[in-house]
Amino acid sequence: MDSWQLLKEIKEIEPNSLMATVDVPENSKWFEGHFPGEPILPGIALVNMVYQAIKLDAQIKEDEVTLCSLKRIRFTGPVRPGEKLMVNMTSEHVNQEIFYTFKIAVKENVVSSGLVVVARMKRGKKF
Repeated sequence: MDSWQLLKEIKEIEPNSLMATVDVPENSKWFEGHFPGEPILPGIALVNMVYQAIKLDAQIKEDEVTLCSLKRIRFTGPVRPGEKLMVNMTSEHVNQEIFYTFKIAVKENVVSSGLVVVARMKRGKKF
């Protein structure tokens, strides 16, 4: 397993929604230098986790996707080593693009939210 990868599996899949839980390891490489004495998971790690979930969702559906854009990404609270994250996502298909709206929470507190847009691909070619 890649030591940078936090998401291990999707816990629940429905046609247009998915959910996953992530236990943030205290020794994750993401915490190195961010910040000494007060480690906080970088926002890019949260976005990466969402994209991992999207890629896994596509793989389960025997599809391929490529990242198009990130919109309205918000980081509203810190994620510390050892915390458990709940990742909730819904998707909407518009032509050959898929819009994933996500929320990541620690306990009941949303720590990140936003929209990730991907394009569906087949056999290495964009539709």
